[in-house]
Amino acid sequence: MTRLPRHILTREQIARSADFIARQQQDDGEIPWFRGGKSDPWDHVHAAMGLAVGGRVREARSAFRFLADTQDELGAWPAERSDGRVVNGARETNHAAYVATGLWCLHRARPDTGFLAQMWPMLDRAIDFVVGMQDREGAIAWAVNDRGCAWEAPLVTGSASIHGSLVCAQHIAESLGHRRPQWQRARRRLADVLRHRPEHFEDTDLPERPGRYSMDWYYPVLGGAVRGLAAWRRLFHPEQTRRFVSEGVGCRCLDDRPWYTVAETCELVLALDAVGLTLRARQILAWLAPLRTRGGGYWTGRTHPQGQLYPQGEQTAWTAATVLLADDAVARDSATSAFFRDLGADAPVPLEVRPAASFAKAVGEPAA
Repeated sequence: MTRLPRHILTREQIARSADFIARQQQDDGEIPWFRGGKSDPWDHVHAAMGLAVGGRVREARSAFRFLADTQDELGAWPAERSDGRVVNGARETNHAAYVATGLWCLHRARPDTGFLAQMWPMLDRAIDFVVGMQDREGAIAWAVNDRGCAWEAPLVTGSASIHGSLVCAQHIAESLGHRRPQWQRARRRLADVLRHRPEHFEDTDLPERPGRYSMDWYYPVLGGAVRGLAAWRRLFHPEQTRRFVSEGVGCRCLDDRPWYTVAETCELVLALDAVGLTLRARQILAWLAPLRTRGGGYWTGRTHPQGQLYPQGEQTAWTAATVLLADDAVARDSATSAFFRDLGADAPVPLEVRPAASFAKAVGEPAA
């Protein structure tokens, strides 16, 4: 495997990408996909995380103030807005939970307990909403529709993302001196169902019955529920790798579509790095260089082998943010570079437990 520099992006490229995200932000702090486009809470938070690791702390804080100002009585946010209007009134649990991930990432980038305290009432309501949607098995229902009815079938990716958010929420609570043992219990139950009962989820991602989405493959690792040898085996499962990864291109979004996206590729990079597969992570991140634009953004994706941009002409704030987060992680030289690795601190198999030398050699990583 070719040795690459720790940072795939230069300092100038990092600054340009952070500036690109900031240019999409509106005066009230909202970060739509792009100027004049739609917004959703998860991608809004994700873009704010890109601002945080890119050094644009003032703008990141403005993004969270926007959420505090627009939170509803349930403790959540509408799934989609456009031009200041709600166009999808469903309240998704992973959207509400992700506020904790974003706030903790910002705090890691620029510690400020005072700002966390300002955001605490919003976070407290959001996580209570999410935990209240947990089912008997421990999974989290996907959403409440605009009539207040729950979508009871849980999703792998959404629940895995929520697991990481509950880790962050607990860190924030402890930092502020608040006790929320119910959050810890909810996280442990969620981790258990993600690790041991994947058949409980809709569109289950099992080797013998895989789901369509690449996110269902790597998100249990990215969200911290799966670590150690189980994570290595999952990420290098031959069938999953064949379905979703093309060497030199990236990670596809859906196994039945030829669309390889920058965001999914970077999330795979983060999952790989989170369990110590950093050399492979750097290699994959470097494949995305052709999709970078002069303004610091990234085309959302491309088809393979056709090589056509898809969607045509689209550059989103959250795509640029995911690249910044991935580059920050694989460089391992900042206060936030271990952020996603640390989401698995409570996993039953410690990160230090490395696979046997034969397996490590097969994937090009050093064994313990």
